[in-house]
Amino acid sequence: MYTMKVKHLLRGLFGLWLVALCAAVQAQSTGAISGQVTDATGEFTFPDAEVRIEGQRRREVTGRDGSFRFNNVPEGQYELVSEYGGAMPERVAVTVIAGETAEVSIRIGGGSEQDNANQLKGLLIDSQAAGQAAAINRRRRAPSVIDVLSSDSVGNFPDQNVAEALQRAPGLSVQRDQGEGRFVVIRGIDPSFNSTTINGMRIPGPEADSRAVNLDAISSDLVESVEITKAITPDMDGDAVGGNIEVKTLTAFDLGGRSGSVTVGGSYNTTNEETSPDISASYTDLFSIGDGEDNLGIAFAVSQFDRDTVSDGIEGAPWEMTETPEGNEVNALLEGEQRDYVLTRKRTSVALNFDYRPTNTDEYYLRTLYSEFDDAETKEENIFKFEEGDIEGLDADSGEFVGAEYEKAHSDSNKIVEITSYSLGGKNERNNWSFDYNLGYATAGEAGDLEITGETLAEDVAMGYDKSGDAQQPLLYVIGDQGSNASDFILESAEGESVFNEERELAVAFNAQRDVMFGEVPGFIKFGAKTRQREKENNIDISIYEDFGDTYSIADFAQDSPVDYPPRGDFGPAVDRDKYRDFFYGNRDNFELNAEDSLIDSAAEDYDIEEDINAAYVMAQAEFKRLTVIGGVRVEETDYAAQGTQVTIDENVNDGEPQLNAFSDSKSYSHVLPSLHLNYALQDNMAVRAALTSTIARPGFEAAGPWQIIEIEGSGDDIERVAETGNPDLEPLESINFDLRWEYYPTGVSLMSAGFFYKDISNYFLTANVAGEAPFEAFDEVTQTINGGDAELYGIELAYIRQFDFLPGPWDGLLLDASYTFTDSESDLPERDSGIPLPGQSDHIASFALGYEKHGFNIRVAAAYRSEFFEETDDASDPMFDRYQDNHLQVDITSKYRINDMAQVYLNLVNINDEPLYAYWGSSEFNSQYEEYGPTIEAGVRLDF
Repeated sequence: MYTMKVKHLLRGLFGLWLVALCAAVQAQSTGAISGQVTDATGEFTFPDAEVRIEGQRRREVTGRDGSFRFNNVPEGQYELVSEYGGAMPERVAVTVIAGETAEVSIRIGGGSEQDNANQLKGLLIDSQAAGQAAAINRRRRAPSVIDVLSSDSVGNFPDQNVAEALQRAPGLSVQRDQGEGRFVVIRGIDPSFNSTTINGMRIPGPEADSRAVNLDAISSDLVESVEITKAITPDMDGDAVGGNIEVKTLTAFDLGGRSGSVTVGGSYNTTNEETSPDISASYTDLFSIGDGEDNLGIAFAVSQFDRDTVSDGIEGAPWEMTETPEGNEVNALLEGEQRDYVLTRKRTSVALNFDYRPTNTDEYYLRTLYSEFDDAETKEENIFKFEEGDIEGLDADSGEFVGAEYEKAHSDSNKIVEITSYSLGGKNERNNWSFDYNLGYATAGEAGDLEITGETLAEDVAMGYDKSGDAQQPLLYVIGDQGSNASDFILESAEGESVFNEERELAVAFNAQRDVMFGEVPGFIKFGAKTRQREKENNIDISIYEDFGDTYSIADFAQDSPVDYPPRGDFGPAVDRDKYRDFFYGNRDNFELNAEDSLIDSAAEDYDIEEDINAAYVMAQAEFKRLTVIGGVRVEETDYAAQGTQVTIDENVNDGEPQLNAFSDSKSYSHVLPSLHLNYALQDNMAVRAALTSTIARPGFEAAGPWQIIEIEGSGDDIERVAETGNPDLEPLESINFDLRWEYYPTGVSLMSAGFFYKDISNYFLTANVAGEAPFEAFDEVTQTINGGDAELYGIELAYIRQFDFLPGPWDGLLLDASYTFTDSESDLPERDSGIPLPGQSDHIASFALGYEKHGFNIRVAAAYRSEFFEETDDASDPMFDRYQDNHLQVDITSKYRINDMAQVYLNLVNINDEPLYAYWGSSEFNSQYEEYGPTIEAGVRLDF
């Protein structure tokens, strides 16, 4: 049935094409207007400028190179009006002759004196206002609800990766890893439910259990612009519940000719007192081939950033209700950890783009990107197992235990995340037709060296905790001598783990657009098709060793000096990375392998998944006097097939030896996704947008994977059956989305907007115990991700940008950029009477930046804030086991000084308020995780040529 729907839609598209082709006869008595919008010198182009034909309801928005084209224009004399926020309108007369194309050049500032032209160049090309002007114009001319960050906007912040840059946009927050933004949350929607594209090519997720894209792997130095589409149109992929993040890299036509830059700098982290290098470079040029002039563009950009840092923290397991010796009940910490991380992260990103434009109606391109994120971590953990001992004393703030266990764990890993993207395509315009097509290939994955770990244990230890001085950093301590010496910690187990996972996507897309007149109303009909063929594989090999032929302790591979541990408490003896590595590799042949556990842990997480998505759409746009209407429908059909492993451990069969069986599943499903967008101009600089869209989110690969781990213990009537399993029958999450936004663009570089958004979500994913339900009727406990009930999310979004050039000096150099978003959500949880928030959703998100630029100085103070958010639950029936991440406020300062036209120096202060990461269980007084990273100082020089 679903296949027939797609066939019928394709037939409909073909019929529309025939109708539009027949309408082409009207072009015989019309001509075209083609041109470019530049500055007075013709050197700098203006993308997203509006060009309209005076007296007619015809307007176009310039492309990335400032070009525009009007088709189907009747013969006659016309006046073109060009408008770009931050500049005065320009008017140009043009004559249209039937069957011909009139070429025009619109020079913003062209009628001004040279001093005014230079002032315009400074305003729109070289200053903080340049970035805001570019972003505002793109947002203003967009057909749907979007937000934009230009390269200049990104460059005015100290953000080293794309995720960090996106926290400056309205309604967006980031999820951090080791103090650095990694995943992006759009309006409270989980990163796995959003889509990411680079130069139009969909990017897979590099992690094994998620569809989310690690945006910390992509350097912000390569970015020309980032567009966040919050209300998608039918020509976009439908699996974007929160929205789509489109990263555009630099092309030679963006800058209009030869250009280059080199940035050399370094960063100093105040916590580990290490300096890390930072270097980036870019080059663009235009070449003339054949009979054309400047028709081949080549752009190259490269960036490498090394970050040596440390992370120190304290973590707590859920605080369980426990009886005190006096008979009272309090929430007690039954396991706590001290953590010390030493990290070296290297981010290397390269982009190489080719553009060929043999005529002004034909263009072809090849976009390539490679990004590598090398993450080397050495981790030391002190694990205080209070629950293994007897309670000596316990109250609401502290506890002491005797006969407990004290574990020290060491881990040494070096994993590399790689993302590649290749996109080959073109665009052709023929009379009133426009065709574009694309062949793309992208990969994302994670691999690396063998991760080696070791766990040591000291028994019969007296220990305690005390949170009375600082609940975020409870003091964990040892009482007495046992557990204080390196020789107390005996090696219990060692592991070697190798990981390889990779996701690959091949995509082919074709779109056709026909400019038409609906009576006296101009518009277009657009249709197209796309196929995405995706493969995902995950392979883990784990070797677990538990007998070493002799007794070893930390004393055999201990650090020579104490661990520098700023949080509360004494870290005690710790493993030396190099000594343990030598020990592991030098003695591994003498270790005894735990074959059973190694087999279970290795096989259970391996899978191969294929997912093919075929889509077709049709849409139309009509431009009335003040109202623009865009409507259409998209159909997506998904074919899914997966192979994994079922691991069964039954102590009554084969002496409890693990049994491995192949496990596979396949299915097909389809979605029809209609959408409607209305843009109404209240006046020339004020508009209201409304959108009603349909989107989906396909389940995560691990959640929907064909894997099972089944354990059966006991016999007769005393049999216990427990399982963890994937769920290949998971249905995609579905969402109906409504957006309403008011936008006001006063004179100059300025913007005010207020919006409301609402999402009605069904088939939400949640983890539940499905024991007793088919096919697990005989099981006592089965953990599985299922389609739960409904969820809803709503909020308001405010933004304000203002350049204060109307003030008297020296205050005319001020620029303000601020946004605030309120979001609320609720999702069903069967075990509770009341709902819970959506994971990752903060009630309050705010961004603030105050900049000043004059006389070569460029200074900006910026702050990004998000309130606490629900992350996960350890027990769906008890809110005390809900984990939240606390609110986070980070303040940064960027400063630059332009020495001359070629040289610029900079000094940035990152996280100057030394904001830590804090997470808690149920209430903020119960620690789950505390980590601090310290401020960072960045300095360097940039050369432009």
